[in-house]
Amino acid sequence: MKVLLVLPPNIGRYIVATIPHAGIAYLAAFLERDGHKVEVHDMRIDADDKHLASKIESFKPELIGVSSASIGYKMAYEIINSIKRRYPNIPVAMGGSYASTVHTKILEDTKADYTVYGEGEMTFLDLANGTEPDKIKGLIWRNNDEVVMNPPYPPVKDLDSMPFPKFEKFQLDKMLEKRIPIVSSRGCPNRCTFCSIQLVMGYPFRSRSPENVLEEIKYWHNKGYDTFEFSDDNFTFNMPRAEKICDLIIESGMKLKLIFGNGLRADRVNENLLRKLKAAGCIWIGYGLETSDLHSLELLKKDLDLNQLKWAVQETKKLGISVQVHFIIGTPGSTFDTFMRDIKFADSLDLHQVRFFNMVPYPGTEMYEWVKQNGRFLHKPDDYLNNLDYWGEEPVFETEDFTRDERIKAFRIGQDKVMELHLRRHFGKNIGKLGYKLYKNRLVKKYGMNAATKAWIMLKRLRIKQQ
Repeated sequence: MKVLLVLPPNIGRYIVATIPHAGIAYLAAFLERDGHKVEVHDMRIDADDKHLASKIESFKPELIGVSSASIGYKMAYEIINSIKRRYPNIPVAMGGSYASTVHTKILEDTKADYTVYGEGEMTFLDLANGTEPDKIKGLIWRNNDEVVMNPPYPPVKDLDSMPFPKFEKFQLDKMLEKRIPIVSSRGCPNRCTFCSIQLVMGYPFRSRSPENVLEEIKYWHNKGYDTFEFSDDNFTFNMPRAEKICDLIIESGMKLKLIFGNGLRADRVNENLLRKLKAAGCIWIGYGLETSDLHSLELLKKDLDLNQLKWAVQETKKLGISVQVHFIIGTPGSTFDTFMRDIKFADSLDLHQVRFFNMVPYPGTEMYEWVKQNGRFLHKPDDYLNNLDYWGEEPVFETEDFTRDERIKAFRIGQDKVMELHLRRHFGKNIGKLGYKLYKNRLVKKYGMNAATKAWIMLKRLRIKQQ
């Protein structure tokens, strides 16, 4: 069967494809291994509907899959409905993290024929193989006028049995970064209330063998790639396995740059593991803290000690690895005062970079229920999931102790800190300080930032082409 996989464009101020999408690439690999012909249409690059129509006309797919995260899901809705208007006889299935959050709502809201939820590879493969819908686990389908939700597909236990993701299906020469994502494990046993990953991957931690991970890295290294970003939700949960991956990379002699931007837990690293990460080529680690307020951490079920975070940051910096710490504005029980303490705490760590995100309560998470009981939504989910995001200053909700105006003020202070460190890291202390003064100018902020962002993207793309 011919299958077309569609990745909608990002929401935000500009459309950019930073790196290939691992979920789509895994799905393509599963389908091709079973004999199906697969093509990918990345609308982060070709966003116009005419490009998509041209792809459908030339490829003539017999099944179309559209992926979507929760943020910006209405873009996927529009794409699906547009496809069904033009090509009513081509079945369309929607998957991605949003599908695992709202389940039957997708078929109620769109003209899609199917929804794939949970780990979608086996479900989508059954669909492509022509299995009857009522026999496909993990599928939501239409039985005449009734929307039927089948039982979930059990999570894949043996991840080594999975084919490597087919990143070749993407236009790699048009990516903003010459970097390959590596997913070496799935699932997370932690219970953080704001995280939606359990809705997709589940709680059990499952991992690929170190040898299998090394084989994939070697494959792309032989194609000229030396930068790899581990996208695991909890790469170091099994620390001996993480150490073994490092050992194999070191023994291979490959000179790599390893990035952990998705975040490691500070309580799942030790001195030996950090040293091995450095020797294997690690250049960047993000640590997820969310807040320095102990009561708020408890409400988040984060279960992280601040001294562990301080130690991890200090030891990581000693080794020459750049460090970033992630904070969230609007954690349960927080106030403007606790946010200002977060700023002071970040300053005390002397970080290379910091991130402040607005809390986005995803439907289906404990955080969403907490807001309903303890706060007030300023926007409905349909609105904030499509018109806002955690990078923007407009908060999704407020509480009596931390109002909308206070949250906007906090976000602006946080973004000033982000920019201050960003300029210092890229241009040095003195020029960075001058750049920060320019950034703080009201007119530059209002009129210059969008142009500066686009120029930054152009320079990065030029650098990639010269490599």
